[in-house]
Amino acid sequence: MLHTAVYSNADATSVKRGVRMINQRKQVLIQDEITSTAGIQWRMHTNATVTTNGASATLVRDGKTMQVSILSPSGATFSTSEAKRFDTDPTPPAPDQENPGITVLIIALNAGTQNIQVLFNPQWDDGTQFKTPSGVALDDWSLTSHN
Repeated sequence: MLHTAVYSNADATSVKRGVRMINQRKQVLIQDEITSTAGIQWRMHTNATVTTNGASATLVRDGKTMQVSILSPSGATFSTSEAKRFDTDPTPPAPDQENPGITVLIIALNAGTQNIQVLFNPQWDDGTQFKTPSGVALDDWSLTSHN
């Protein structure tokens, strides 16, 4: 689990991340619990082709498809952008390389305490049935908390 010390120079006062494989390792849940005094962005870089529809996104690459869903917070939606540095980012020691073909999948949220749950569902050839996991606080995760 990732903890706040990594973000000591940011506006976040608390950051926790959990990553869990569920449903016999056929799905992946990423959960972030963040308290921040400024707005935040959950961001994921991918070289897949991305289409968004509210709280869901479809990633396609090399004929393979992955469905991505925002489980929490309610009302959050995906957007996309090119993979570029923000004007407010610190200057790196060496110039950034271009990121051709890279798309950033984004969830923009207001300041405050946010519980972000994003579920990744690869579209398996065997027609795997997907499960929506229970909402469990990271501190309460256990070996059986998402069964």
